[in-house]
Amino acid sequence: MGNIVAFPLTYPDEDFRSIVHRYYLRSPLTFTMSNIELFGEKGARKKANKIPLNLSRITDEFGLTIEFAQRIIENHTYLPFFRPFLTVDKQIKLWEVMYSKNYKLSDRFMLQRLTQSLLHNTSHYCPICIYDDFSKYGIVYLHRTHQFSFLKMCHIHGIGLIDVCPICNTSLTDEKGSQMLIEPKCPNGHEILIDNNNGVQDSLKNKQLLSDFNTLFQLKSINLDIIYIKLISYLGVKGYIHFRGEHIYKKKLLTDVIKFYDNSYLSTIGLDSIHLLGSRSIMCFLQQDNLKERMILYLLVIRFLAGNLEDFLYKDQNYSLPVPFGNGPWLCINAICPKYNQRAIPNVKRTAHAWITGRFICPYCGMIYTRGGLPQPEDEKQYTIETMGALFMNRAIQLFEEGLTMDEIAAQLLTNRRTIRKYLKPYRDVKRDRSYQDKLEQAAILKMGYHEIAASTSLKIEEYRNTVKDAIGVSGPAASRLQIRKYSTRRYDWLMKNDREWIDGILPPKQGNQKFNLDTVDEEMFQIINKAIKQVKAYPSTNQFTIECFLRAIPKTLKIRYYHFRNYLHRTTELMESNVESIDECAIRIFPYIVEKFMDSSYRRLTKKRLQHLSHVYKKCSPKTLEWAENKAVKYYK
Repeated sequence: MGNIVAFPLTYPDEDFRSIVHRYYLRSPLTFTMSNIELFGEKGARKKANKIPLNLSRITDEFGLTIEFAQRIIENHTYLPFFRPFLTVDKQIKLWEVMYSKNYKLSDRFMLQRLTQSLLHNTSHYCPICIYDDFSKYGIVYLHRTHQFSFLKMCHIHGIGLIDVCPICNTSLTDEKGSQMLIEPKCPNGHEILIDNNNGVQDSLKNKQLLSDFNTLFQLKSINLDIIYIKLISYLGVKGYIHFRGEHIYKKKLLTDVIKFYDNSYLSTIGLDSIHLLGSRSIMCFLQQDNLKERMILYLLVIRFLAGNLEDFLYKDQNYSLPVPFGNGPWLCINAICPKYNQRAIPNVKRTAHAWITGRFICPYCGMIYTRGGLPQPEDEKQYTIETMGALFMNRAIQLFEEGLTMDEIAAQLLTNRRTIRKYLKPYRDVKRDRSYQDKLEQAAILKMGYHEIAASTSLKIEEYRNTVKDAIGVSGPAASRLQIRKYSTRRYDWLMKNDREWIDGILPPKQGNQKFNLDTVDEEMFQIINKAIKQVKAYPSTNQFTIECFLRAIPKTLKIRYYHFRNYLHRTTELMESNVESIDECAIRIFPYIVEKFMDSSYRRLTKKRLQHLSHVYKKCSPKTLEWAENKAVKYYK
């Protein structure tokens, strides 16, 4: 068991900063020294300890178990609130930041950033809770729940939270954490007044958001992967995912969320609707790693989709799409067909574009019609007729031969005069206003449908291939792809789209961009870099000479050119590499500059620690070089 003073008892919902402050009150040391005593030098900081560091030291000093540290983290820090938005691996790493002294600095910064993103910039108190705590425990402490940035009122008493004295407007706490309330008086001695009419109110949405935070606090087995899968399922069910799964309608979702919550409410919790709909924000929105960064926003999205967080987590939402147009059979809509208005069409051809199209062919009358499907709602009454089919055309010809007029034929075939004229044009030798593509027969198209006829022709691809072969023969063996394309642009592009493997095999290889003579570029860059190296060495800094150091001395455009062609600029690269110095060489070179800096300072001895403070180079150099520098530094004493 260690020698540090007794660790204080913790109170319900107490913020960790308050625990640290109460330890300081028990200690005979200054606030900074009591922090060092509690957490070690690595754990002591200039600002208040929103997160604990090196809890293993505390448990070792007091002879406590790891369960004690677990209770501190669970009940007095903010990790439990954003833990469900982290991967399992990241949850372990952030726990290690608080418990162990060995962790990555990036993990610590992330923990601090995520914690601060949930909190007010200053510490807040509830005036009634202040008196209740003082009456019950004999001391005032900082409540964890009161620090959430979206809360303006105490969730228990419904009174506005305060961070300054109502009388003298003095801050109740300081940034460092050395000043906090321990009795119902401000630092200037004024009693904290209870004002029930302070005009501050929390909306129902804020209370619902707090309810979601309380739900998060209880979730120990939920992680980011589970949250994200649930989120995608709800987005699919609500129609915010393209039916092909290619993309999420992010802008539509954000627009609906903004309308649901209202701009005025979002601004009170720090969300700007204009920023949310910006291109950069939309790009990052719903990326899995981004969820933890904007947790309040995603909680609002979850409540918008599912009603509340509990339903979101515990109600299953299976996202699936129905088979477009169903499983058949499908209706024939030809009024003269013996199977009219009956489900006589056994098959459908589905085609996926920006939407899904269904093509229906009746085997009894030959009618072909199409319908649109996802993402639009399906409707059997909404269709487009491609052809009325052979039965309709034969009946129309028969009635025309019998001497009936167009209007009489239209009446018998339950259609209009315009349709009859269209289908009788080939029979009456009346040409169409414009020819069909690929010289297809008008009569065949009207009888069987354009797509059926177009699919039946196998000559098109051979004809287009022959055109490209002719273009290559005419243009000669040295012709480029661009010159060959000019021979017949349409046919060339069609083959590129529909027969890419064949046309790539017959065309000459693509020509690379030989805009620069690389040998010339290498020579030019060699001269420029050589001058830059001399310039850098003429005015040396205490930083190590590296390739990046030399490149910073030339214009940005030339730097980009070097990185673009560096695999070919062998002389230039060799020149820079030959002038790069090792960390030990740098430590020896800069020693006079460090001595000069030391002589201008107020320090008396140039120790090893002072060397490392004046330049980080001495933290990275070899032990042998560091020993050399220490021996040299002994003679410098003021």
